[in-house]
Amino acid sequence: MKNIIISFLVGLAVLTACIPAISERDRSQSCPQNEVCETSTPQETSTLTGLPAFGGRYYYVSTRGNDANSGTKEWPLQTIGKAANMAKAGDVVLIQAGIYYEDVKPLHSGEPDKYITYQNEGDGEVIIDAQDGQRAGCIEIDSRSYLQFIGLTVRGANSYEAWPRAGISMTDGTNHIILDNITAYNNYVGIMAYGREDPVSFITVKNSKTFDAIGNIGNIHFGIFFYKKVYDSSIVNNHVAYTLPEVQSYGIEISTDYPGDQANGPRRIVITGNEVDHNESQGIHTWNATEVLIGSNHLHDNGATGIQVEDGSKNIVIENNLSEYNAQKYEFEAGVWIDDSENVVVRNNILRSNKVGLIITNSSRVIVHDNLVYHNNRGAKNLNNATGVIVEDSAINISVTHNTFYKNGASGMQHGAVNFGLFNPSCTSTTFKNNIVAETANLVDLFQDSCSGFVSDFNNFFNTRPLAIKWNQSQTDWATYQSVSGQDAHSLTSDPFFVNPPTLNFSLQPTSPLNGRGTILTWTTSAGSGKTMIVIDASYFSDGFGIGSGDSILIGGSLANITDIDYANQSISVDQVIDWGKNDAVSFPFDGTAPNMGASNAQR
Repeated sequence: MKNIIISFLVGLAVLTACIPAISERDRSQSCPQNEVCETSTPQETSTLTGLPAFGGRYYYVSTRGNDANSGTKEWPLQTIGKAANMAKAGDVVLIQAGIYYEDVKPLHSGEPDKYITYQNEGDGEVIIDAQDGQRAGCIEIDSRSYLQFIGLTVRGANSYEAWPRAGISMTDGTNHIILDNITAYNNYVGIMAYGREDPVSFITVKNSKTFDAIGNIGNIHFGIFFYKKVYDSSIVNNHVAYTLPEVQSYGIEISTDYPGDQANGPRRIVITGNEVDHNESQGIHTWNATEVLIGSNHLHDNGATGIQVEDGSKNIVIENNLSEYNAQKYEFEAGVWIDDSENVVVRNNILRSNKVGLIITNSSRVIVHDNLVYHNNRGAKNLNNATGVIVEDSAINISVTHNTFYKNGASGMQHGAVNFGLFNPSCTSTTFKNNIVAETANLVDLFQDSCSGFVSDFNNFFNTRPLAIKWNQSQTDWATYQSVSGQDAHSLTSDPFFVNPPTLNFSLQPTSPLNGRGTILTWTTSAGSGKTMIVIDASYFSDGFGIGSGDSILIGGSLANITDIDYANQSISVDQVIDWGKNDAVSFPFDGTAPNMGASNAQR
């Protein structure tokens, strides 16, 4: 899969380097044959019934208009391109329903308090059609700013040879663009922001739909694509889907060139509230991206992994997502996969009914807490690798705490619901605490193979059959495992007494033996007062890496939010002045004298 992506990106670079700057097309169109079109000489705007919110004027466009008209409601223009040549800061282009066969390239920029708006005038559909690749795109925005497009449909920009081959493209120097309620289909790329030389920034794509990107089999297609120098932008509340078979499609792609091009990669990107489904490959994919928040998305029925963060991605927060029924095509995929990345938080997600719940490989400082991971045993032809979580292959400084794993794995398989060093035993400094592992479908409940610095304790392992553990290539029972390994000395093997697993309520009943049986994660090293304290081990927590919120924690009896962590010096800074004593407990918030085991707020 990586090779395919590399080929695409190399081809993209060659193509864009070789194509000369596209000249401005003649935007005027003659009246369609056998149509009666309105014509007039340019008129004053006295017929307007009000002024736009930004204080400009209205330009009206109709397929039955004429570009010789003034653009009033009574005398509309015929092409959006003509209106785009005329509209200045604060103006609104109102487009009547119809099909517009053109490539719109806005001539002017708006101003910070005076956007230029292109908007559907009524209830009918406004379609900008590139005629199956006869035009390079539908809307091309290059080096323009303060524009918004509302309620438009773009289709047919599907030629592999023509640049930019996107329904809507935003390139070098473009900034402050709002795309709202856009429908993009039958394009090579639905919506693309591409900072080739100069950054593209402050792009908002919201409330939109992209589906059925199209092209040759073997090529790669994207619903929403932020490529190279794209900064301070957001993808919010969109539906990104692909339903055509046998075409390499990604839902939302945030990436730059391979390998190791972080300096020219996307930064400060927010991806929230989207539904991403039925893509042939990953639902959401980052590659050499920095400071990305992936939150409250629904990923389902994608061919590969729901959310994949890889190849140099750094400072990533993955939270509050539902990733389910992914890995429909490929053999080894997951709800979430972290590969070759650094500083990643995975918290408060539901990962269910994938092949694997969570995979962590070749990555450092990954913090996993308060996730529900269950029923991961399906989604591909071969279930040999079906499991809850896998940590392996040069994974370093991995913290897995306060998660609930339930009925993961496939019957008869020899590895566990939780796996450390399953296929490549080179993980180091992995901590597994305060978790619940229940009713593993595999023959083995916990699999650990020579991960150095592995620490597991204060967990609960429960199965209606006798527990089986594979420790350093030897399978054994629970008591022998505790004795030989020195691990899980304080762990339990009790029925968790979930409230109602059939209804997916994994909260603990009041009588559960796991209430208050977790451990404090770390402690302060000395007494003090202020906003910054030194703790024994800060690796369990995150400050949000500049893109998400910091963890809420208890320090002694004080609740505060983390604003900064210095892992090298084990210091934590919080958002308010507090007092603390030496050896005060530092943990995620809990009631009572000690934390519960499992994910907090386990009823979703």
